[in-house]
Amino acid sequence: MNIKEALNQTHQDLENFLEAEVLLKSCLGIENVELYLNPVRHLSRYELNLLEEAIEKRKDHLPLAYITGEKEFYSLGFRVAPDTFIPRPETEFIVDAVWKKILDPGSLILGKDQHPASSIQHPVIVDLGTGCGNIAATLARYIPHSKIYATDISKKALEVAEENARRHRVEDRITFLEGNLFSPLENRHLKGKIDFLVSNPPYVIRSEIDSLMPEVANYEPRIALDGGEDGLSFYRRIIEEAPKYLKSHGYLVLELGIDQAPPVKEMIEKTLEFESIEIIKDYSRIERVIVARRTVIGNQ
Repeated sequence: MNIKEALNQTHQDLENFLEAEVLLKSCLGIENVELYLNPVRHLSRYELNLLEEAIEKRKDHLPLAYITGEKEFYSLGFRVAPDTFIPRPETEFIVDAVWKKILDPGSLILGKDQHPASSIQHPVIVDLGTGCGNIAATLARYIPHSKIYATDISKKALEVAEENARRHRVEDRITFLEGNLFSPLENRHLKGKIDFLVSNPPYVIRSEIDSLMPEVANYEPRIALDGGEDGLSFYRRIIEEAPKYLKSHGYLVLELGIDQAPPVKEMIEKTLEFESIEIIKDYSRIERVIVARRTVIGNQ
């Protein structure tokens, strides 16, 4: 069987041409252009076996990213594994939100002797529940003057995240910490020193997890999905603790599930610790990210 025949057969088996391309490229270890440069090149028995196994896994609803071990996020490639949540395009809005605030010279409060650029020269960022490290590594890659702390309760997820940081050559600016949410930050002397606190927390209602598409319900780590009885348990914990760590006019940036913007906004407002709350919609016009600015603290 040659490449062209294998592509057509895979397309027929999966009924999805894009997935067929991705699987075949992964099994052959080639790039997209190579798939069409030599369509008559025959596959080896080893390559055919790899492709057959991959097709069967996909038919069993194993996510494509777990089969290939790769997922693109913000135009960067990330390794993923069954111990990590697969990055979604909508999470890119977290990166956008941070980037836009850094570009805005009026977004952070200035000291008496500061000019706009100096206030954001070295932003300190915390990524809670980093997973494969896609948010942390992307921010480090595109904000080269940043210092990032990335936490996760899963040691295996952190190993993947560290690999991704090395892959994108930003490991020197990300400190990976094992633990639940803020717990690994407690002895890091970071209270009142964080410019951006970001997170894509678990936000699926526990009773609804099993009704999700099988790729998610059966394969992605439940710990990355389970948001408690109402899907809001992690928001409560993050919003309660965040003011201790954010500096004056620092930002809390959280991804949201569908219809979660109103209750999360209400939680933030009730703390009386934030101002200028923004809701950002995703590509489908769903309210996807909430951004809240910390009020002024004391003499900061």
